[in-house]
Amino acid sequence: MSGVRIGVDTGGTFTDLMALDSEGRLRVMKVPSTPDDDTRAFLEGLAALCETGDFKPADVTSVGHGTTVALNAVLQGRWSPIGLLTTTGYRELIEVARQTVPGDWGAIYTWVKPPRVVSLEHVREVDGRFTYTGEEIVPLDEAGVRAQALWFKGRGINAVAISFVHSYASPTHERRARDIFGEVYPECFVTISSDILPEFREYERTMTTCLNAVLMPMVSEYLGNLTSRLEAAGYHAPLLMMKSVGGLSRADKVVTEPIYITYSGPSAGVLGMAWLADRIGEDKVLTYDMGGTSTDVALVEHGRPLLTTEGKIDSCPIKAPTIDLVSIGAGGGSIATLGTGNRLRVGPESAGSVPGPACYGRGGTQATVTDANLVLGRVGTELVGGGVHLDVDAARAAVQPIADALSLTLDEAAYGILELAAFNMAGAVREVSVKRGRDPREYALFPFGGAGPLHAAHLAQLLGISRIVTPANPGLGSCIGLLAADIRETGVQTYAIREDLVDFARLNGHVADLEAKTRDAVTDQGIAAATVVLERSADLRYVGMASELTVAVPDGALDVAGFGKVLDAFHAAHEGVYGYHYRGEQLVELVNLRVAATGPLASLVLAEQPLEQGDGAAAIVGERDVYFNPQSGRVRTRIYDRARLRAGHVIAGPAIVDQYDSTTLVPPGATALTDSLGNLVVTLG
Repeated sequence: MSGVRIGVDTGGTFTDLMALDSEGRLRVMKVPSTPDDDTRAFLEGLAALCETGDFKPADVTSVGHGTTVALNAVLQGRWSPIGLLTTTGYRELIEVARQTVPGDWGAIYTWVKPPRVVSLEHVREVDGRFTYTGEEIVPLDEAGVRAQALWFKGRGINAVAISFVHSYASPTHERRARDIFGEVYPECFVTISSDILPEFREYERTMTTCLNAVLMPMVSEYLGNLTSRLEAAGYHAPLLMMKSVGGLSRADKVVTEPIYITYSGPSAGVLGMAWLADRIGEDKVLTYDMGGTSTDVALVEHGRPLLTTEGKIDSCPIKAPTIDLVSIGAGGGSIATLGTGNRLRVGPESAGSVPGPACYGRGGTQATVTDANLVLGRVGTELVGGGVHLDVDAARAAVQPIADALSLTLDEAAYGILELAAFNMAGAVREVSVKRGRDPREYALFPFGGAGPLHAAHLAQLLGISRIVTPANPGLGSCIGLLAADIRETGVQTYAIREDLVDFARLNGHVADLEAKTRDAVTDQGIAAATVVLERSADLRYVGMASELTVAVPDGALDVAGFGKVLDAFHAAHEGVYGYHYRGEQLVELVNLRVAATGPLASLVLAEQPLEQGDGAAAIVGERDVYFNPQSGRVRTRIYDRARLRAGHVIAGPAIVDQYDSTTLVPPGATALTDSLGNLVVTLG
């Protein structure tokens, strides 16, 4: 077998692997993650996939990888001290931050600033200054830069961010400072803001640059180890990393800009669902990725994920293009606890893969979402094709203390855990839909991840969604995205100007520079220049407003007429998001120009099945009593083997559809149809 492409997604509980051969056949594998060394599960999974898929390492032409290594590092605060070199007078920039306080209104009285990404004692200043238009008013103090580099070296700080005021307008000082560090402290990881984010807003740009510096040593070590181990195992295909914006980039490029892979794993799943939605003609899709540790939701419209440039990890802003995701700590391993006054709480703490839920038999004793599902009969006693055995008695023992404390039956307590988890996830959906001006009832729900299809019907009922599309391999949804993705690079340049003052020669010059920069970034990764596709956009706002909206910019040189189309698109977008516009009443301000360059890889083509008539009776493998809700109690429910369902088969709820990587729940009154791509389309009654 030749021409095999592989996608590997490392999650908190499982590492998922998928291989696609040249004839469109898929091979899948799930192995427990190894948090102490993610590369171990990666290589063990590859070895098992090769054995079951009947191919050799030499047959592999590409390896796509999604990982949460960068995201988890920031969330858990696991990094060595870093340094920041900034403009004289701006040493307290990170300390001042923004006035926004996270949480409810009461948080303004109780919130305590978290530890800063870089401590004030490690922030150093140097003379040198540009204006916002790029004019030098104070030359760079090169001797001062050299002295500060030696200061960091003397204290063993091996990662330094350089962020000078208005460097988005001119990168000259930052680049020279980086060169000086290379002369006197070459072993230091240095990142400059004009490379990472040549965009205005000093705090966000500096924070993003600091986070990049935080991640450079650990991501460099991780990818270096992984690449060398792949080579040693005989895999000589390029390692391609999924970026937060939903495209791939070579691993050797990512090590210098790891901030762009913070949402690598979650973004891969959204991209996979976007590909699937486009393939089956679904225009409005809500993606719902529930794994063992977290749940991520996003919107896809017309086959494309919605994007944002204002991301955040915990309390740290990241001003970089990313798929517009909302993540919460709700997964199969989320722990249920009782707080003050016996208030039930589910997550965000997770049992992970070690020790895992109580039913895993690995030492866990606290009740989790998976334990609740097992108690209610929603999952069987085996997962991952028998690779994980579940202990029903252990699950009941874990849930029983909660039932006793709340004076509930065991089933009622287990259902309460699932109900609370569903409400938490519904809140995340409203964050990404209602708060973006979208009505979730107009969207189809695409669940994936190991636990997504099991909880999809419950979530859909809370949100008023009537259509659920579960992919053929939902537990490996992120792997589909890794196989469907292309090479993608993005660029941004601040050009803040009112609509009536635009200098079109300068504007078109900025656009041309961005196009050349992003095109070169793609062609440097082996993509033919003639195949690169460029997409232009711009961030605009009404004069006096603090936030922007991003709209498309037409091809070709811009003039008054072309820029008028951009303004029209902005007014329409503002009305769509906020319900009103100020066309003819308020001037518009151009803020940032953006270009995305895409280099196409081999298209993802899956084999389709011919449609048959039938009710799936041949796929029935048993029955058991399943608790759906307090009104119905336990209902005798048929269990189906998804591998035996054929395209065109229709089954009626209540039903449980089991497969290697996930379990789909079809509630009473619902129907499920298997389509030609193997998707299970559930219509709720």
